[in-house]
Order: sequence, then C-alpha cells, then structure tokens
Amino acid sequence: MLSSTNDHSMSRFSFGLISILIIVLIIGIISSFFYQKHLFDWFKDLLYFSKPILGILLGYFLIKKINNKNFFLKALIYVSLLFAIYHIFNVFITTDFSTDSISTIRNENGLSNPLELLALIILISSYRFEFLAVINRRRKTIIFTLALSLILYFSRTMVVAFIIMLLAINGYTKLTTKGFKYGVGIMLLVGLFYLYLFSINLKRNQPGIESFLYKIKIAPSEIFSPAKSIDIKNHKNLWDHWRAYETNLAYMQMKKHPISFLNGYGFGSLVDLKFVAPLNEQGMRFIPILHNGYTNILFKTGFLGLFFYISFLLSLYIQSYKTKSYTGEEIIRNIISAIGLYFIFTSLIITGIYNLEEKYSLILGGFLFLLSKIDTNQINENI
Repeated sequence: MLSSTNDHSMSRFSFGLISILIIVLIIGIISSFFYQKHLFDWFKDLLYFSKPILGILLGYFLIKKINNKNFFLKALIYVSLLFAIYHIFNVFITTDFSTDSISTIRNENGLSNPLELLALIILISSYRFEFLAVINRRRKTIIFTLALSLILYFSRTMVVAFIIMLLAINGYTKLTTKGFKYGVGIMLLVGLFYLYLFSINLKRNQPGIESFLYKIKIAPSEIFSPAKSIDIKNHKNLWDHWRAYETNLAYMQMKKHPISFLNGYGFGSLVDLKFVAPLNEQGMRFIPILHNGYTNILFKTGFLGLFFYISFLLSLYIQSYKTKSYTGEEIIRNIISAIGLYFIFTSLIITGIYNLEEKYSLILGGFLFLLSKIDTNQINENI
C-alpha cells in the first residue's frame, strides 16, 4: 500500500493505473498548446479524458468506505435489475413489433446497459463460484429478467461483450491450451454465422429481426472499410461505414502535420467531415469525438498517448495471469481482466473507457479496492 494509515491511500497497482490515464491526460493538454483551439472544445476534451480517472477514484473510495464485498455485488445486481425492469416495461409499452424497426426500438428505449451485462455474468458465474453467490433467492428469475432486457437492446456490442466477459471471468481468455480451444471454437461458430448472413438478402431499416441481422452483417466493414470504398454521396453507404469514414478522415488530417502522429493535435481538436452531417438538429461538419477509441486517442495524443492507453488496457487484461492465493482472488482478477477485454473491444466501436455513457470505470474502481484487500490479506466473508 502507498500508506497503511491514511484513509485516502490506494494500492500501488491502482495508483499505477490511474497514473497511466493521467499521463494520457497530460499529453493531450500539452499537445493542445501547439494548435489553435476554441476554449469550449478544449474544456470539453479535458472533462472527457478526466472522466475515467474520476470514475475509478470514486468507485475505489466509495467501496473502501462501504468495505463490504457482498453489499457491493448485491448493489450492482439490484440496480441492474431495476434498469432491466424499466427497460422491458418501456419496450413492451411503446413498441409495435409488427412495424417498428430495430433502430426505432433502440432509439426510443436505449442502446445498451453494460451494468446489466456484468450483473448477468456475475449471477451465471455464481453457480460455479461460491465467492459470487451473494443472491440465492429468486436468482433464476433475476437472470431471466436481465437476459430478456439484454436481448431487447438488440445490441451487437452487448452480444460480443457477453461472450468475451463470460469466458474471461471463468478464466478461458488466457493464452493457454484451453483458452485456444475455446477461441477456435467461437471463431468457427462466428465464421459459420457470417457465411449464413452473406448467403441471404438482408435489408436495412426493416421491421423485426432483419435489420438487426443486417447490422451484424455489415459490422466488420463498418469499422475497417478502406477509404476508396466509401461513397459520401450515397448516405446509406456512408452510414453503414461511418466509423471507418471518421477514422480515414482523422488519418488524412494528421498526414498534413506528420509531427501530430507523435503527440496528436491535443485537446479541443476537431475532425473535418468534409460536409455538414445530420448528426444533430443544426448539422455538424467538425466533430470532437470519434467512435473508434484508438483513433480518437491517436488524433488527440498521438502514438505516445496511444501507447499508454494500450498499456493501461493490457495491465487490466493480464490480471488473469497473476498468481492467486485462493479462489476469491482468482475471481476478482478475472473480473478485472474481463473489464479490460471489454474496453479493448469497445475501444474499436464506442471509444472504450472514454465513452461518455460508460459506467465500468466506477465498477472497476470497486474491484480494484477488493483486490487491494486481498493483496494485504485483509479480506473476509463480508469484504
């Protein structure tokens, strides 16, 4: 520990993680001095890059104050259950399933809820790990409610994240023989699923499940399409490849000032879309945030900031490889590793830990505190 007597102390590992994110923040601040910015845009980026730091700190010290592992997990599950009930109620009250498209359902009722995802995974895993079994009464009912809510989000991100995080908490995402077998098996299933999707004619914005399958079908090209394949005059084509379009424009903008690849354009920098896009009521030509979190960090802080961000993500992921003293420590490290993998994945599509609606930084702080109690041999049945 940094200090054994100070109530405001943190574990060395947690302090190290926070320090990495602070370094990214400092790089963005310093880089912004070399390019002209609007103060309002600069201040928004400052808050944007500070959010995960504050979230981890708040989660860490809040759970440190509560000092009760079971309360933490129960609160996570019951809060998620309330979200799920509210979401399910809204969907069935407001939706006409015979005519409404998946996009309409999601826009009116919410795009996703990672808290529900993590709560569901913890409950499923509690059948295997007694350490997570903080709820026994009506556990199956709660699992069913959370699962139904997640299905009704119709979120590609949630589906992939569920698979990744469930495997991670159970220790199957490590580079071992067992992990390799699971990885190959999942890739084969995904490959067969995509063969099926490309064998049928799917149309966008259709009622029912068709539009959801269409979004899954175009997901790889939406992120990785080369610039030449994107026709900005064809709006349907453009929206289907929007993430790749943003990334290409950011890259081309950075090529004008090659030094920006080192430390980025800094906070307050904007990406020129080359046309006024209908992203809000007034339309926007210059955007402050990119969906691809890796490109966004590269644009703001260069490869220097991107190096530290990837270091942060890998520091979370490798926790599953650490030597464990007992089952509780293994589970907590696996959960931290799962959150790291979630950020690695979501950084491709929804800016990862820097997403404005992201809630896992707070949860991560709580699990980092639980890990610190194990590291100092202070954990018991309640903590």
